[in-house]
Amino acid sequence: MSFNVRGSFRDRDTPNAWDARAALNVETIIRSSPTVIGFQELQGGNLQTYGEKLPRYEHILGPEYGNEARPSLNAIFFDPHHLRLLDSGGFWLSETPRRYSSSWNSRVVRSANWALFESSGLSLLHLNTHLDHASSLARREGSRLILHKVTKLLRRYGGDTPVVVTGDFNCRPGTPTYRNFTEGGFVDTYLTADDTAREGAHTFHAFKGPLYRDARPGLGPRRIDWILLRDPRGRLRMLSHSVVRDHSRETYPSDHYPVLADLAH
Repeated sequence: MSFNVRGSFRDRDTPNAWDARAALNVETIIRSSPTVIGFQELQGGNLQTYGEKLPRYEHILGPEYGNEARPSLNAIFFDPHHLRLLDSGGFWLSETPRRYSSSWNSRVVRSANWALFESSGLSLLHLNTHLDHASSLARREGSRLILHKVTKLLRRYGGDTPVVVTGDFNCRPGTPTYRNFTEGGFVDTYLTADDTAREGAHTFHAFKGPLYRDARPGLGPRRIDWILLRDPRGRLRMLSHSVVRDHSRETYPSDHYPVLADLAH
């Protein structure tokens, strides 16, 4: 699962405050029952809720990003009954990736978090990120840096190790950022989905659900949350992909829909 949960410090004193949607957010995750989750925009209140309500999962928080006073995390949560953590790390999306920093006209500091897992004798590298919302240059260069880092990690762990990249990429399929990944050998798991029709393919919806209207509909659906797979030996089968549109009346778990890919070994 990839899920931008909308940080708990945001939307206070509004109907979309974290306290008003936390229970539904947790229910959505439990119903989907993912083995591993790449969260974006995770903040203190979100983390506290998940610690209490999702005891099944362990987590890797990764490097803080965003506003230094109220940072966010690209945390990776995983079920230790199915996945064994072998290694983990992270970096910032900048020209100085070893320290909290930004480059390329990024509006805020951005980061990536990664974990190496083992399951039934197969290693899996999972990287989770949240690209900049304002600077297309930062998205392009950030994605190139991610691909460079993945290549370096695979030299250490084996070039044919399957890699899953999750995130809020803040851009649509077909953009230069998206092409960086597809030209780098990644497959968009959404292409296996049953609901690939144009209508309803948004993953960002601004807490409006099906009433959301994109300001630039000519560019195609605002499907900005992706699960990408690179598996050169084909050891993982993509069974399905879904955009999880859970809601309760006018309440939504987040301003993004979580996306879910079912992969089998």
